[in-house]
Amino acid sequence: MFRMPSPSVLLSTLFALPLVLGSVLAQAEPAPPAPAPAPALRVEVPTFPNPTCPIMGKKVSMPLFVDTDAGRFYICCKPCIKKIVADLPAATKTAYPTTKELDNKVCPVSGEPIGDDAATVMLQGYSFRVCCAACVATARTDSQITLTKLLRDGIVDVGNTVSPDNGEPVAKNQFVLVGNSLVRLASAKSIESIEKDPAKMLQKAVEQAKQLPPRPKHVHEKKAETPTAPLPGAGK
Repeated sequence: MFRMPSPSVLLSTLFALPLVLGSVLAQAEPAPPAPAPAPALRVEVPTFPNPTCPIMGKKVSMPLFVDTDAGRFYICCKPCIKKIVADLPAATKTAYPTTKELDNKVCPVSGEPIGDDAATVMLQGYSFRVCCAACVATARTDSQITLTKLLRDGIVDVGNTVSPDNGEPVAKNQFVLVGNSLVRLASAKSIESIEKDPAKMLQKAVEQAKQLPPRPKHVHEKKAETPTAPLPGAGK
């Protein structure tokens, strides 16, 4: 014989139904999609090459180049280096026959605004200004870093003084871009290590730079009578 449940049982059953139904519906709903992985940081070393060797007129080999006070010259073979160094003005005219003037408002060396003490520098077919004559030498010795800051938007110089892969002191003109961050390196051999884990290497460079004492405030060298920094050897 069928017996009606007691009123207390009926009430408890009614109160439990929403909980049971909610649990069933929750189990039936699909799981939310996993968050998309963060995009990988791009690792690159910008180049600004001359297309043909200024000595032989042949197509350049990108691994072969010489850094000078006039910038970097890509060459077809190593014997061309001596001839380039012997006559930089002639090599410059051949390798970079046209000049593009850049109206930069910030010094690529000091980060200071371009003001009345500015000096003009020419590198690899680009004419630009540094805040004062004291920045000319660094602009030339770090020519590829200088051009990268001038020609690429949004570049942030990390300012590390040791290479993040091996802890060795950074070298002139040795760097890599990790995203928009400019990380200085001990040598070109470090690039391979950076490519393996760019996020980790960037973080190490940033952390090292944070431990450095504050940079002394840049003191402008007063403008000389001739503000343009001529190409070495141009008067010969």
